[in-house]
Amino acid sequence: MNNIGNRIMVIGSPGSGKSTFSTKLAMITGLKLIHLDKEFWNYGWIETAREDWVKKQKCLISGDKWIVDGNYGGTMDIRLEKADTVICFELNKAVCLLSYFKRVITNVNKVRPDMPEGCPEKFDFEFMKYIWNFPKTSGQRNIDRLEISRDKKIIVFKNRREANKCIIEISKEYEEIINEIT
Repeated sequence: MNNIGNRIMVIGSPGSGKSTFSTKLAMITGLKLIHLDKEFWNYGWIETAREDWVKKQKCLISGDKWIVDGNYGGTMDIRLEKADTVICFELNKAVCLLSYFKRVITNVNKVRPDMPEGCPEKFDFEFMKYIWNFPKTSGQRNIDRLEISRDKKIIVFKNRREANKCIIEISKEYEEIINEIT
């Protein structure tokens, strides 16, 4: 993997494994983890106003070391400008939808760690439709943005096996660095 970077964006379809990957990566690297869902949503699934959301994101990524988990395409350029690495999950939409079902069944009426208080997991048919259409809509816009971001390190995962392999490689690199220091 060789130097994953210090300002990392993790994007892709809901249910693709972004948050799980981001959490593992933060644990290994020690980089600050920012879950955009946790920052955007307010108690009771109330959205943050656009102007406030832009300001909040600029503040969140003002540091030199972070991992940002989430898409939010309308403000992605703010993060993309500062990121040195973009990790993009391009998994099959059926896999993502099945993962969403599993997540809802496992966490129904509970608040996940990557969500704010007052936003319990629930079945959401509009969200399921969003996941199903993601590759042709938001996913394609993500790809288009990445194609013009030649100055960034871009890593694309087509399946979870690739993501898991990446985590193992990064973990080994950090272990080697620690062994050299001690």
